[in-house]
Amino acid sequence: MSKLKLKATALCAISALALSLSSPPAVLAHKGAMGIVKERMDKFKASEKATKRIKQALSRGDTAVVMAEAEFLVSWASEMDSYFPENSNQSPSEAKDEIWLQWDDFVGAIQSFENASTALIDAAATEDPRAMDGAFSDMTKSCKSCHQQFRED
Repeated sequence: MSKLKLKATALCAISALALSLSSPPAVLAHKGAMGIVKERMDKFKASEKATKRIKQALSRGDTAVVMAEAEFLVSWASEMDSYFPENSNQSPSEAKDEIWLQWDDFVGAIQSFENASTALIDAAATEDPRAMDGAFSDMTKSCKSCHQQFRED
């Protein structure tokens, strides 16, 4: 192997190692996820980011961002159950078996999240900071409640 090829190979190996060590935790958490499990993990990660953007927007009084991100959450809620077909809780999924054993409760929890996200949109339309803060709090409570019942820690 020529010196140039050897250097290029070494540089590629070092770059690959550096990239793997610098991967954000979310990427590592999804390692090995495939198909519908990866898709839903990606959707939940996007919903977590939307929730963070809403929190930041609330602190700035940016109702347009609050509404846009809450609309994304409503859309996600409306399709969420389709990302949980039977037998889709293989590792690295964090879904508990209770989802499928208590399907109606799970769908009810999703509906609570959708209702809370819709209420946040309605509160943002009023531009009332207290109403928005309360609606945001209710929405995050719906997330936590569902996670406690249906998600592995």
